[in-house]
Amino acid sequence: MASFQCPFCERLCEIAGSNSSNFHKHFCPLKPLLACLAELAPEGTDWGEKAAKKFREQVSNALNTPAAGLSPQRAVEAARAVMPRDTIATCDAGASRLLVVQKWESYGPREFLTSNGLASMGYAVPGAMGARLAFPDRPILAFTGDGGMLMAIADLQTAWRENLPIIVLVLDDQEIGLIRVKQEIKGVPAHGVHIGGVDWEKLGHAFGADAAVVETEQALTNALGAALKSNRTTIVAARIDPSGYVAQFNALREL
Repeated sequence: MASFQCPFCERLCEIAGSNSSNFHKHFCPLKPLLACLAELAPEGTDWGEKAAKKFREQVSNALNTPAAGLSPQRAVEAARAVMPRDTIATCDAGASRLLVVQKWESYGPREFLTSNGLASMGYAVPGAMGARLAFPDRPILAFTGDGGMLMAIADLQTAWRENLPIIVLVLDDQEIGLIRVKQEIKGVPAHGVHIGGVDWEKLGHAFGADAAVVETEQALTNALGAALKSNRTTIVAARIDPSGYVAQFNALREL
């Protein structure tokens, strides 16, 4: 690989009599470095665009593992097909986020909001309410797992009281999926990760929301369509098959 010489560092090191590579490694300011990179890849050259597109396709295809029933990846794709183009989506932490961030497509800035870095669970529902406050006339869809939904369940009452209609798509795998996946990869028996047993329809109604439980793509499409027409806070709980999570994690590692 050809070495990259930073003109900024070269000039400073000429003045200081220092080694340019060492100086660049420890002290190079970001702004002039970006300026150098911009010269190598000027605007309009489409540098890297084809490679990035190809890699995204590889990632998306790697997640298409078989499932016995409704898979999380197909649930996300079905949601994208029915939700309007200008939908603002929020996404919780967890195993299902791996699928959401690759399968959901946004078309403008600030249209996909997620808890990055610390990846806190329970973000999707309050995040969706914030998006509703900022954009009162656009569809808002929150992706969350059953664990994340239970951590933020009281926010449904806030959504009802403050008239902040949102659609919550619960990817219900009846477990804390990401922890179960990590246990399985390390050969540890599943422990402390199983939940399930939630009656989402009764839970939603208790907080003044509409609710539906679905197990097929068609039922999911119908439920999301009804939620869009109602303009009411709606829980759509999709019973998904989480059996492909480990294969999906391993497939991404191989790319």
